[in-house]
Amino acid sequence: MLNPRRFTNQRGEKPMAEEGQSAPRTFRLDADVMRGLEEEARKQGATVNGLACRILRKYVRIGAKVEQMGVVTMPRSDLAAIINALDEETIAKIGSKMGSTTSKEIMLLLFGELSLNAFKQFFLTFICGYSNWTTCYEVEDEEYLEIRASHNMGEKWSKFVKNYIEAALESTIGIKPEFKYVSNLSLVFRIKKS
Repeated sequence: MLNPRRFTNQRGEKPMAEEGQSAPRTFRLDADVMRGLEEEARKQGATVNGLACRILRKYVRIGAKVEQMGVVTMPRSDLAAIINALDEETIAKIGSKMGSTTSKEIMLLLFGELSLNAFKQFFLTFICGYSNWTTCYEVEDEEYLEIRASHNMGEKWSKFVKNYIEAALESTIGIKPEFKYVSNLSLVFRIKKS
């Protein structure tokens, strides 16, 4: 295997490192940014390098792309106040509408395809990771992909997310999810693989 640090391309540039490999670079950061990174890394028990990589990876993979869509962020408590002011029928309709439209656009923008794998990545990296709608993890076997999601937003939020997921899966890859559990704190659903 070639050492990427030893060889250059035809223009004299060193090749980019593969994902997971380190690619040494030097950056100049404003002093206040560096202090903030050091403080946050200390709080998280992480290294400044590790924290900076996580932040940059999140921005490069998702943030830079979805900013083009005009994504708005707000405190969780404000979103909960809006959701709780709506009746359940309206919440279900909004979840279904958003799931059948914006999910498709985001999946195509981030992953370039509509497939079970693209949906899995969309849910884990965008819905759970970037947007913080829920925290989640996956369990996968030969027949099913199961996603377990939890939150602290209440019953109406679970209803919204459930309708969003159903509409997203049906409109993007034509699959109906099987919900094993839905409560005011969590959702567990599984998707049968082809």
